[in-house]
Amino acid sequence: MSDKSNDHASWDASSMIKNAKSLQRVAKELEKNSSEALESDRWLFHGNFLASPILLSLATEIALKAWWCREQNEAPKRTHDLLKLFEVLRQDTQEMLEAKMRKSSPYSVWAAEPNMQNLSPDLQDMLGARMHPLRDVLCAHRDANMHWRFLYEKTRALFETAEIDRALTVLIDAYHEKMD
Repeated sequence: MSDKSNDHASWDASSMIKNAKSLQRVAKELEKNSSEALESDRWLFHGNFLASPILLSLATEIALKAWWCREQNEAPKRTHDLLKLFEVLRQDTQEMLEAKMRKSSPYSVWAAEPNMQNLSPDLQDMLGARMHPLRDVLCAHRDANMHWRFLYEKTRALFETAEIDRALTVLIDAYHEKMD
């Protein structure tokens, strides 16, 4: 008897991308309303502050799993680790997504310049010449899903909303481009 949760028929990659996009929109709405919440209700502001990273990391996880389902024609890997999900994608997919992220990221616009590629990684990073901006963002937020869900157990947290949002947009837009 087969486990229905692992059958490909139950993993519709296009629907997964739509769900990721929906979660991204909700996170953006929360952020937009965050400043109003700060002025009127500090608990609502705190809730917005907690919800956005969870929604964006979940949406990114779903988008990466949609890419996996599309490429492998099977159920995605059972992990929440964003970097691991990226690393199981085909190499050409990873390179294409990285190239799109470099184009959209203000922190990597110089990465393709030959002069930048000869510099040390630390100097490249200091000058904003990241060759792997998508991998860097996914690595920095690889466990955000778990981290932010259990934030009450920790004393500090850092989440770069703009960067993960940009990475998610790249994943979603590139998926749609491949469908056309």
